[in-house]
Amino acid sequence: MVHLLRSHRPAVSILAVSLALSSLVSAAAISPASASGNTKLIWSKCASTFRCAVLQVPADYSHPTVGKLNLSLIELPAKSASPLGDIVLNPGGPGASGISFLTESASSFPASLRRDFNLVSFDPRGVGASDPVTCTNAAGTRALIALNPAPQTSAQIKTVVAAVKAYVQGCVRQTPSIVLNNVSTLSTVRDLDRIRIALGQSKLNYFGFSYGTYIGQLYAKLFPQNFRTMVLDGVTDPSLSNNVSDQQQAEGFERDLQNFYSWCATNSTCKTELPNGAKTALTGLLSKLKSGGSVQARLASQYGGVVSVNYGVLLTAVAASLYSTQDWPDFAKAIANALHGDGTLIAALAYSYAGLQQDGTYANLLAANTATNCEDNAVPKSISQYQSLAKQIAKVAPIFGAEEAWGTLGCVYWPIKPNGKVGPIVNHSKTPILVIGSTGDPATPYSGAVHVAKELGNAELLTRTGSGHTAYLFSSCIQNWTNQYLTTVVLPPKNTVCKSN
Repeated sequence: MVHLLRSHRPAVSILAVSLALSSLVSAAAISPASASGNTKLIWSKCASTFRCAVLQVPADYSHPTVGKLNLSLIELPAKSASPLGDIVLNPGGPGASGISFLTESASSFPASLRRDFNLVSFDPRGVGASDPVTCTNAAGTRALIALNPAPQTSAQIKTVVAAVKAYVQGCVRQTPSIVLNNVSTLSTVRDLDRIRIALGQSKLNYFGFSYGTYIGQLYAKLFPQNFRTMVLDGVTDPSLSNNVSDQQQAEGFERDLQNFYSWCATNSTCKTELPNGAKTALTGLLSKLKSGGSVQARLASQYGGVVSVNYGVLLTAVAASLYSTQDWPDFAKAIANALHGDGTLIAALAYSYAGLQQDGTYANLLAANTATNCEDNAVPKSISQYQSLAKQIAKVAPIFGAEEAWGTLGCVYWPIKPNGKVGPIVNHSKTPILVIGSTGDPATPYSGAVHVAKELGNAELLTRTGSGHTAYLFSSCIQNWTNQYLTTVVLPPKNTVCKSN
């Protein structure tokens, strides 16, 4: 069962992450309570063209002397000898590595932006190289993905509950309490201002994707005078309850799946691979695996070897494939292969989405995602509530509804109470915020961007037409308007709409 609320997957597969990076940017040990903490960044060369540094921050901002956590940062220095400043990027998640994102996606940012600004990113607290939350190993992650995402019978629910409890117990057992107790988004927002100070910037330039837009909105609320520009791409709406957000995301994935079906009907390769249509093929495959069937995947030994692809793995792969239209050809091929008994590509899509790395280990994406979501969001507290919610959302989203509903079950057993508050955020600063939404975004539906632009007040909505999650890396038009704003603080004209590349 994989549930990535406010999720964002980098445009380049996580399988492409350089193995050398993990040795160049490693998480330092948690500092003792007596540590004063560094306030300036000491950069060193890493990953060829990048620079890396570690910043110490209070583990608990309510009790700043209790202990420190380490944040790992990475920077792509500007080509210009006199850059305009830094742009701090967050790729989303929660749980996505900003270090991986920047190293993988740096070349996707226009040359003009890389010339004029230092591009900076970081692994938020609990993530990757920044004192991570740890819950299980590679085999445990594969087992989590394979859990029934839509349990119905008492036996099925009992099995899922037992597995989820064991997973949470693993998080508590393997993660130092000083980390596990302090990975809320509110703490990450305060870290972001410490990063601004450490960079020597009087005003922050911030660019958040997906869940990163929630970080940005909270930053605007807590530090309204401390940012120069703020771009929010693929927007989450903080005024929505967890249940409503789950339903909207489920509906978003359903709509984008329909778009995939329509694309396949017009693509010659897809029509050849799936002659009876993508919808008929995938519906049959989902039905077979939901009824208890499976297909085998033959992976390299470091990735698990021969594994069984069941309904949970398949549904994870389907969701993973809807983040970018660039993945649709592989998705179609994966369906065709699975219909012929080969689930290898299905497994590869699912495991990559969950953070599979080249050495066969997994990034701690799921662990950090669970920890932060549970500390941010109030969720249903009884099994009967989850059953009712699953039935409710499944009425409007028959494929993804139950998975979304059951996806936060781990938070029922999480040891830390949530501290997030549901409600709109208003931009009280003098600086306007650029809000970007995509009409066919499955993970953060377009309605969220529309609502947040209005809720913020001092903000402008920029729209991309088309499928896929987030907009900036998929539209040169979006890039042009965004770069103009980052450079000059001039917003695009009201109601500007861009096409996808």
